[in-house]
Amino acid sequence: MTDILAPATLVFRRRSTLERLVLDGDLEIGAGGEAVVYEVPGDERLVAKVYHQPSIERARKLTLMLANPPRMPEGTSIAWPVDLLLHPGGFAGFLMPRAEGPRLFEFYNPVTRRATAPAFHYGLLHRAGRNLAEAFHALHAAGYVVGDVNESNLLVHPRSAAVTLVDADSFQVRDQEAGAVFRSRVGKAEFTPPELQGVSFNDVDRAPEHDRFGLAVLLFLLLMEGTHPFAVRMQPGADALPVEERIRMGLFPHASEDDDVHPPRLSPRFDTLDPGLRALFVRSFVDGHADPRARPSPAEWARALETAEAALAECAENPLHRHHPHLSACPWCRRAELLGGRDPFPAGAVHAPMTIQPRPRRPRVATPFAAAPADPTRAALRFGVRPPFQGLIQPTGQPAPAVWSPSGMRNPLVLLLPALAVGLAGHGFLSLVGFVVASLALGRLVLMESWRRIRPATVVLAACAALFTASVVGLGFDPASDDDDRYYDYSNGYAPPAEPAAPQEPPADPAVPPPADETAPPAERSMLDVLLADLHAAPPSHVVADPGPAPVPGDAGVLEDATMVDKLPALDNPGEAGRALAWFYPDAARARATADSAMLWLHVGADGRVTSEGRQLIRSTSGDVAAAALATVPYLHYQPAMRNGDPVGVWITQRMVIDP
Repeated sequence: MTDILAPATLVFRRRSTLERLVLDGDLEIGAGGEAVVYEVPGDERLVAKVYHQPSIERARKLTLMLANPPRMPEGTSIAWPVDLLLHPGGFAGFLMPRAEGPRLFEFYNPVTRRATAPAFHYGLLHRAGRNLAEAFHALHAAGYVVGDVNESNLLVHPRSAAVTLVDADSFQVRDQEAGAVFRSRVGKAEFTPPELQGVSFNDVDRAPEHDRFGLAVLLFLLLMEGTHPFAVRMQPGADALPVEERIRMGLFPHASEDDDVHPPRLSPRFDTLDPGLRALFVRSFVDGHADPRARPSPAEWARALETAEAALAECAENPLHRHHPHLSACPWCRRAELLGGRDPFPAGAVHAPMTIQPRPRRPRVATPFAAAPADPTRAALRFGVRPPFQGLIQPTGQPAPAVWSPSGMRNPLVLLLPALAVGLAGHGFLSLVGFVVASLALGRLVLMESWRRIRPATVVLAACAALFTASVVGLGFDPASDDDDRYYDYSNGYAPPAEPAAPQEPPADPAVPPPADETAPPAERSMLDVLLADLHAAPPSHVVADPGPAPVPGDAGVLEDATMVDKLPALDNPGEAGRALAWFYPDAARARATADSAMLWLHVGADGRVTSEGRQLIRSTSGDVAAAALATVPYLHYQPAMRNGDPVGVWITQRMVIDP
């Protein structure tokens, strides 16, 4: 008798709320070479995708996707990430909406279509193609490239022909601010354009023109009964060529002048298609073979498919037979005769929802979390339509964008509105400066297409900043000091500021800790302790210096050669660092009794010291804590990062906090 161990229990935290999430093997939906997909307890709208080998690159990519979701048009949806999952080691995976339903290939194959959706006629195939094209257009407009275009990553609603895209974490994502590209590293040869055949996807940045080729192949499959556009019938005795070679050579038999290349005998005739659609397919596979820019855009496909669907005529013999008016006879009646009575769109079909019996749970042997799976098959979900279909595939909401992100304070709109307020409420030179800054911000908003990243929270931030700025300029006082007695004089402007107080002198030698005038703070609390408070409890401290990188890169930092680092730096002297931070923090600021924090970029060298050029302020809650944090840097001592047993230099983020 075989002993089956109980499935391992995995404990995670949601990044947005720090809510605990417990998963075990009984909740598993599917497993693949990269990840395992689990049901989410208590929320059937979501699933969790947990990577076997999570990386910082994946975390940064998903963080960008969370901050910039595309705006999907009606008739389309996407299983877009809605939150990240953390575990004690850092990033682990993400949550996404649960998407269920038959795959695209079940509709263009006439055998599976009759079983899946028997009333799905030719007009609905056009509509599904139009929805697919509009989904691609929305993704390209948001700056994404699908990359791994294939028939298995697309779901189709059997009644409305609505299309849902899954496996969104394989998309190519571009960080416009940093100039980084997170590539799509997978792809299927049948949907890969000729210029990328034989090329390693690890080494190439995909472009929308590459997606256009894959989209055209999908549309051809939909409208031509599953016939691949580069499926050919060669002359007797000719060598059979694999599909990759036929694509590379541009052997599109429906528009080929080569007498040795013909379409398959059982393929629908090319003239079954609307003339406008035929012209777009020729542009995709003939003109686009020489010049990828000649391929039709998704928007062109959407318009042509909408026009073609509207022009379809209904057959007098079979109401499910729809054909284009340029044909003298119904091509589907003729095709049913050719296939010996097997009608691709059988008359009298009654539309009933497809039901799939859930597959039985397989017993699983408990394995460590990071262990590689035994079966390296592609990740798969169990699909079965559960009404209401549309409610299950729609995103359940996006977390508010980070304050310091392209959708937050870094969006030009947040500068544009306050600058306009200064221009309108100010006087003289101050007003001129306001209008100049507003013009620059508007230019950046338009030229850099930053307007695509505007979210409701962005507008709220910009409006609050504008109201605050307008009140400051209108009242004529400096909000940086509560006891500043300067008043605005309409003839002379602001009175000159008072001389600033002399700063405190730092300790003479960074190697010697600053004088401990106050009681030493209790044990420091790391960022990971905060995230996992119930697992690693720590007492609160007066001055906290959080060492190491934040567990969510992209929100807090980038590590140099992070995938090659075996061990990250650890702060050796948190107590000394905390006392140094307290010493540099001015008494006047401490008297406000409010929390103050700063986040720094630091380059920790192989000797555990911060290099002189490797220190930069990311953000802070006040100028006082920013100055104190930068002054504390020389007093930080780290255990260096390790790679292959040797110390190496690495960039990290360092958070320093003053508790009230």
